[in-house]
Amino acid sequence: MVTQDTLRYTTIPLTHGSGAMPALGFGTLIPDPLATKKATKAALEAGFRHLDCAERYRNEAVVGEAMQEVFKAGGILREDVFVTTKLWNNNHRPERVQPAFEASLRRLQIDYVGMALRKAETLAV
Repeated sequence: MVTQDTLRYTTIPLTHGSGAMPALGFGTLIPDPLATKKATKAALEAGFRHLDCAERYRNEAVVGEAMQEVFKAGGILREDVFVTTKLWNNNHRPERVQPAFEASLRRLQIDYVGMALRKAETLAV
């Protein structure tokens, strides 16, 4: 008996902004850079469309490289991938938020993220 993989295609409507985020995401907290790159590419190729990243993981540049390689290979478009990133605690002061997010965007090699978090309480649903 074959069952449909509904979780893979389930999305959650965004409360603020427009669109929806995939319910199933791939966490990029992988300490080894080579493993991070390989796993991120494999996750995208396997159908994950939500990447969970963070400044603290110290691997946004490698995740960005993996995404760009997958996008350039064709078949997966940037606009189909929902990226979440989080600020580390030392960047929560108002004057540090924008520069920290801009640095994450540069490291990830993308123009926007689907969700950016800066406080632990933001994670509560």
